[in-house]
Amino acid sequence: MSIFIRLSIVPFLLFSSLYSENKALAIPAQDGMIQVLTLRRDNTTRIRYPDALPSLLGLMNEHAQVSFDTFPLFIESLTDQRLFEHSILYINCDELPDFEFSTEENEALLRFMELGGFVYLDAGIKASFLGADLGHSYAAWEEREEVRQWFTQVVPGRSFTPLPRNHEIFRTFYQGLPDNKYLKLEEGQKRLPDTVLTFVEQEKWPQGTYSLVGIKMNGRLACVASPICAMGWGRDEFGAWLPPISFRIRESAENFDETLQVASFNGNTFEVTREDGLKDVIYQIPGQRPLWVQEPTGRWRIFKYYSGEEISNYAHSFYVRLGMNVFLYALLN
Repeated sequence: MSIFIRLSIVPFLLFSSLYSENKALAIPAQDGMIQVLTLRRDNTTRIRYPDALPSLLGLMNEHAQVSFDTFPLFIESLTDQRLFEHSILYINCDELPDFEFSTEENEALLRFMELGGFVYLDAGIKASFLGADLGHSYAAWEEREEVRQWFTQVVPGRSFTPLPRNHEIFRTFYQGLPDNKYLKLEEGQKRLPDTVLTFVEQEKWPQGTYSLVGIKMNGRLACVASPICAMGWGRDEFGAWLPPISFRIRESAENFDETLQVASFNGNTFEVTREDGLKDVIYQIPGQRPLWVQEPTGRWRIFKYYSGEEISNYAHSFYVRLGMNVFLYALLN
């Protein structure tokens, strides 16, 4: 089926059932299952979270009643003609050996988006202080430098812009943060420690949103970049989440501002774009996790790290819900 036919059928089938009481997206498969394309170069030496996408596709079939093929179709080049037989292209940017794309590939990608295709650049946002660290996510509000340079060749004159918290992509299927029922907890059982939950609700993932940036084509959101989310989608053969995920939380205390301003520091500083467009300054010693942050408001806070089963389960639940929203939004639009 061509991209023209697929994209015209799917939104029609989805629209009537998207907001039904049971939130079922009943999509009969057209010419088989819906297959997601994944770019994987033949010289890729690092495969990040190989179980992640198949797991997420299976969860969407289970919970949203869609018909995804749980085995993505891998292509080595964007000039592969199968690109135009599908509607969704997923790229884990941390898997790319480099961001060198030929003119022909860039032209094909542009054509794909112009015809209605959707591109999801996972790890397309990556704060500079993370460096080569592939196991951490951070809510910067701009695309990583490699992606910026690449897309100036794909869509000259256009740039990524942050998606507002009220964008429909954040409520395509799930809305808000995981509650006790979703997490399969008792009503009075705590989802997270109080300090962590407050930060998550107010700053980290308010209303179940995250830092996403996108590019529109013909008035339609055609490409989305996010911090790495695949790390939260994987499950083993027994259904257990993998890998374990920790939280990075900003905390403060009395006299922190004064203490950190005069603290002795022999490391590096990095500027990271915030949601409001201003810059945080991250303090980090090479080879270690970030220590503290100077915010543009004049406030200084330390980073504190929390781990454990409840932390990891909550993080996986959030990333799965977000991932499902992105892919189901792609089908609708």
